[in-house]
Amino acid sequence: MTLRALSQLRGLRAVSFHAGMAPAFVTALRHDYGIALPGDHLSVLQGSNGIEVYSGYVRLFGIYSQQSVDAITWNQPEYWKFAWGDRCSGYWSFAETAWGDQYAYSLRSLADADTAEVYFLDALSMTAQVIAPSFKDFLENEFLRAAQDPYDVILKQARQKFGPLELDSHLTYVPSVLLGGTEDIQNVEKMNARSAMICNGDIATQLDSGPADRTVAEVQVYDDELHRMRLRLVWD
Repeated sequence: MTLRALSQLRGLRAVSFHAGMAPAFVTALRHDYGIALPGDHLSVLQGSNGIEVYSGYVRLFGIYSQQSVDAITWNQPEYWKFAWGDRCSGYWSFAETAWGDQYAYSLRSLADADTAEVYFLDALSMTAQVIAPSFKDFLENEFLRAAQDPYDVILKQARQKFGPLELDSHLTYVPSVLLGGTEDIQNVEKMNARSAMICNGDIATQLDSGPADRTVAEVQVYDDELHRMRLRLVWD
């Protein structure tokens, strides 16, 4: 069934494929990180090591890849997840939307299981909910549908506004919805994907820990000791 969905994807426009994943990568992933992906997931990656659909606005990550978003780098805690505390530390992302919404497995399910539930982690909160019982269901009912006609109206408008989206870019609202910004295409901008994930985490965690009786007066931008873009909320 996954091969049928892959064939359907190949018949669509605005879909990018890559060379198939080398078999040695499966062993390396298990040896280096203790991760065993479900068989259907591996079958797709062996056909194309990463896939971008809808002009790059929805992405399936590759493994040890230089042509697609690399899941190995993306899931390193210091890359962006650190900014979210423990909210997404128990999940392994394998796909995303242009907003930074993550599709992920729980790390616990990847030890040996051949199937694993797929979670959707919201870009602005990293709250997780099960969106599919397996990778096969995710591919056929979520990813393939997004490749044909995403349900997100603003995402459609963003593609009209920006055209194809670069692999290292995300969409973001300026000002952030978390800080009172409105969901309007006029407020959507492109931003470096890693920086966008970190900034969302900085805002969300500081709002949670901030004083309930005060409001945000200023947002300061700075680089941390690892030269990562960060945000600091200043309260009135």
